[in-house]
Amino acid sequence: MSHIEKKEFEIYRITPPPPEWDLQEYIRQYIQTGDDNYFYWFLHYYKPSLNEKAKSFRNKYSMEEHFADIKQSLVTGLCKALMKYDISIAPFLPYAQRYMEREAHNYIRTMRTGYSVQSEFEYARLRKVMDIFNHSGGEFTEETISQVAAQIGESYDKTKSIIEGGILTENYVDVQSNDEDDEQTTDFLLHDSSLNPENIYFKQELYDKLYEAYDSLEYTEKIMLAQHLGFCPECFSNHYADKTDLDENGKPKEKLIKPLPYTDIATDHGFSNASTAKRVCEKAIEKIGFKLLYLLREQKDNDII
Repeated sequence: MSHIEKKEFEIYRITPPPPEWDLQEYIRQYIQTGDDNYFYWFLHYYKPSLNEKAKSFRNKYSMEEHFADIKQSLVTGLCKALMKYDISIAPFLPYAQRYMEREAHNYIRTMRTGYSVQSEFEYARLRKVMDIFNHSGGEFTEETISQVAAQIGESYDKTKSIIEGGILTENYVDVQSNDEDDEQTTDFLLHDSSLNPENIYFKQELYDKLYEAYDSLEYTEKIMLAQHLGFCPECFSNHYADKTDLDENGKPKEKLIKPLPYTDIATDHGFSNASTAKRVCEKAIEKIGFKLLYLLREQKDNDII
């Protein structure tokens, strides 16, 4: 490891080291006192995990020279999460994962060379399509493309174009120019998007408000609704890593989170019957709807002002 690489890995290291506590305790102390030192202490001991996350993004998207910036984007996500965090609801790190991933992907979307995606919504859709594509076998065949197209509700040709872009994103290698007078230049592969920019903007706004509306639910409502719909209440993924079922590389296979029936949800939360669980989930969906309406009206009023 070079001197520069070592410095990038050791960002947030404090010498001498601060008191070693549970990571949640640093956050609790920060919230109670407002003293930034507690957050710095948190980063000191969370540093190994930050390095692993940044390396994972760097390697997956072939951004060798961007490690430090990706790492900083993850910390930006932590800071944004901290601004909205309610310590009485859930532990900080699971809550912060979505913010960290959003900031990292936003950095990658805007800074990656060789392939560009012009909006957060389009980039989110690209990742969703590639997730479905990879879980469908990852073979670039008519059958697989048709399966993906059916799941996302797009035409075959449009889906094929998205998957081609995704393959370039995951496996991008610079294509050197054959021009002898311009040996240092690179032919960049750019995404040809036919999406309406206005639709992209408003869909992204809607997704952001949807996350905010879900966060406004009570903790029990969040958990029960996530169980009913089949997603993780902390990172919003609809997949989980099955540590009891490993692939050929010894890594846990990703599997879909199955929605739970109301009877199982009621049992998990100590309710006497399934109708109570159903009532809580329906009420949560209704609250999200009202919250979304309020947030979107508030956004509209702000835009007018």
